[in-house]
Amino acid sequence: MRNLKRTALSLVLAVALLGAMAVPAFAQNPTVSITVSARLISITNTKDVWAIGVVTVNDVKYFSTDNTQNDTWSEIENTGNVAVNIAILGTDFVAGNTTFNWVLADTAGDQTYSLFANTDGTGTYNIEVKKAAPNTLKAGLAKGGKHTWSMNFTAPSAFHVDDDGLDKAASVTLVTSGV
Repeated sequence: MRNLKRTALSLVLAVALLGAMAVPAFAQNPTVSITVSARLISITNTKDVWAIGVVTVNDVKYFSTDNTQNDTWSEIENTGNVAVNIAILGTDFVAGNTTFNWVLADTAGDQTYSLFANTDGTGTYNIEVKKAAPNTLKAGLAKGGKHTWSMNFTAPSAFHVDDDGLDKAASVTLVTSGV
């Protein structure tokens, strides 16, 4: 009887051990789906050309629909997937001959011109456009957000005689960084 008990106990233990080993074959193995998006810093700007035309000494022109100071003409849209800061940089006006360039400065003067930006449509152009160390045009523009802006240009207070009639070109760059 004792041997029978031992045999029965051994048999029960063997079945239990086999059953325990078979459980992983029937167990559920949950998975975790992982998604990721690469950081994308991207903006668009509705107006990319400003054809000022002929200017005279100390002329003031506005980057607006009707050349008035209380208008914001261009719209920036954040087309990326993170909030962005937008800063603004400008360049000198360059003619075919570098002798007759107009230098971008904080105030217009002899052979220097100035550019200032506005982002609120009030006519207060208080964001200086510089050649180095850009100034903030809009901080924290949310993903999908839009923001209007404009500029004013002040022509040099004096032109060189030989400068008359030369076409010049400059540019403004909207510099973006993620928040």
